[in-house]
Amino acid sequence: MSSARTIYHMRVEQIIDHTPSVRELVLKTETPAEFSYKAGQFVMLNVPQGEAKPILRAYSIASDDRIKNGFRLLFKFVENGVASTFVWNLKGGELLNFTGPFGKVFFQEPPTEQILFLNTGTGLSQHICYLLSKKELYPKLKYRMLFGVRSEKDMYYKPELDALVKELPDFKYEFVLSRPSETWTGKKGYIQNFLSEYDYKNIPTTFYMCGNGGMIKEIKHQLIEIDGIDKSRIWAEAFD
Repeated sequence: MSSARTIYHMRVEQIIDHTPSVRELVLKTETPAEFSYKAGQFVMLNVPQGEAKPILRAYSIASDDRIKNGFRLLFKFVENGVASTFVWNLKGGELLNFTGPFGKVFFQEPPTEQILFLNTGTGLSQHICYLLSKKELYPKLKYRMLFGVRSEKDMYYKPELDALVKELPDFKYEFVLSRPSETWTGKKGYIQNFLSEYDYKNIPTTFYMCGNGGMIKEIKHQLIEIDGIDKSRIWAEAFD
């Protein structure tokens, strides 16, 4: 049966609120008992609508693809959003319906020497999935990540990223804040302003972008039109 037709019933095992606008669901399979996917794929949440047909919303999986009995999803709150209203009303223990997996933005193998992850908001989910799924297979790559959020209060997943820094000998990440406080000493502005720091013209690099469509468009323009980077090294998925 196709992934679009098989309905997976997943139990909400844990709810984690990272910020007021970012919620994580830890889900476990009920039926079917196994869910297989490849790093980079997404699922469709079937948002119930009473007697009407469910509304479908897509979310990238944010966990290790070697785990077959569940996964994690990150959600960004959208004011009056159908899926946001549903997810933020969950208390834990509910049974949710999903279809999938979908998507073909996979981690490219064999990998290049340098991997550059560029994400905003919950676009982090796809890149966390790559790192968790491939860290044992490719532990010595030069992994770099720029994680764009609005302000300090919007920063999340720092403990998880710090754990990866300890596990991987050449993984570094930095938050980029578009509206930081006056005391912020890290990167300010937008991800696209800091591309030149990574010497990708001299180091074989694969680019993975996930998040804001405007960010993706600007970076693609810089890489392809200005720098002449081969399109096969650029992989993107917009979260708008």
